[in-house]
Parts: sequence; C-alpha cells; structure tokens
Amino acid sequence: MAEWGTTFGEIGPAEDPAVVMDRLIRQTSGHVAWLLQRVQETEAEALIWGLATRTEKGATEFPGVDETWEAQTHGWLRIYSAERDRLVRMCEVAARMGVDARLVTVAEVQTTLMFKALNGALEALELTPDQRRRVPDVMARMLRDVNAERTRSLPAA
Repeated sequence: MAEWGTTFGEIGPAEDPAVVMDRLIRQTSGHVAWLLQRVQETEAEALIWGLATRTEKGATEFPGVDETWEAQTHGWLRIYSAERDRLVRMCEVAARMGVDARLVTVAEVQTTLMFKALNGALEALELTPDQRRRVPDVMARMLRDVNAERTRSLPAA
C-alpha cells in the first residue's frame, strides 16, 4: 500500500458517487470557462489558420527557412471543444444517474445530522427556558446573515 501511495497517489476517501460527479462537473465547467478565455484571447484568424511545418535548410543552393501554412484548428480551440464536449457528456451521465435528486437526499441527511448535533449541544448546555425560547429567532437571524454573506460572495453572472 505504501508503494501504491507513492506511485499512484493516496487512495481518496469513500464518497457518494453523486457528490463526486457534482464536483467533477463543477471542475470541468471551470476548465471550459478558462479555456474559453484563452480562445477569446486568440486572434480570430489564428483559430483556423496556422503554421503547419517549418524547415530550416542550410546545405542547399537556397538556404533559409521554408514554412508551410494551412487551415487548421488552433490548439486552444481544439482543447476547449474537447473539454466542452466532455462537460456535456458528464451532465448527461449525471442526469441518468439522478445526481440532482441524490444531492438533495445527501443535503437532507446532512441537515438532519446537523440539527441533531445542534439540539444535542443545546441540551448539553442546559439552557434556561428563556434562552431555549430565543434559539429559533437567533438561528433564523444567523441563517439569514449567512445566506446574505453567501449571496455577496457569489461571482457576478
């Protein structure tokens, strides 16, 4: 196992396949966005026309450099297209797997566990009846604040 870890990398934690698929789709979506920026930064003509071969000739009657230009897809455009196609295939697989529904189930389970932990912590704190009555209002305010902060942190569309 030690050799496996140094050769191939450590074995990742066991994860729900839907969570893994969701993460991979988000990563691939990021790759597509980054590659699109590279394509947009490339001169339009260079996306379909480029240097095919370059040969330096020295020991000939006419020394110099011979270049052959031809219609060809630029590397950034090829990689962008392949990654975009990969993203679409991953989304199709995710839809067949029911990833959206599974993620809802995972979130529900996590929420239930968090509420159980929170209620256990509140019980352990032995709050007074007045403090206990204030918990729902305090939690609602805190959740609104967290949501507002999350909304402010989201990148502009």
